[in-house]
Amino acid sequence: MTIKNMKTLIIQIPNMQSSHCQMRVNNALNTILNATDITMRSGVARVVLPKESTSEEVICIIENAGYYVTEIEEVTADAIEKTES
Repeated sequence: MTIKNMKTLIIQIPNMQSSHCQMRVNNALNTILNATDITMRSGVARVVLPKESTSEEVICIIENAGYYVTEIEEVTADAIEKTES
């Protein structure tokens, strides 16, 4: 997949706090075909997905892992660079 066919989502998951919780959500997100660059921190996940993946699919996968999503934001590469610096 090329970068043009991908999107980056920032997902707010308030009840994902511990490293164990982060591992469970990470494993769940890894079930999405072609998901890459999954990063976790307390309450927030970032994942790069194919453009055809939907927010509803992501929410369902996270909820099936036992967590809830309060917000999903699709971000551009420029916005990611600003949040990481």
